[in-house]
Amino acid sequence: MLTRESQVEDIMALPGLIAWCIRHGVSPFSCYGAFPGTLGRLLEIKGVQDVDGFIQAMNTELPKHRPEQP
Repeated sequence: MLTRESQVEDIMALPGLIAWCIRHGVSPFSCYGAFPGTLGRLLEIKGVQDVDGFIQAMNTELPKHRPEQP
């Protein structure tokens, strides 16, 4: 489960995360690679009005992008 305190560097490998963020107007990258900080801080810097709503949507939508377990 993603929270405001989730480190962007730690969540970049989640299937579909990068594409989902970009489709919703937020790039999780900086000039040096993954944004070096928390998801909450990234979303604040990017001007997301409803940070908690954005994270809630990520938690709802991203599991749909994960591969099925055999």
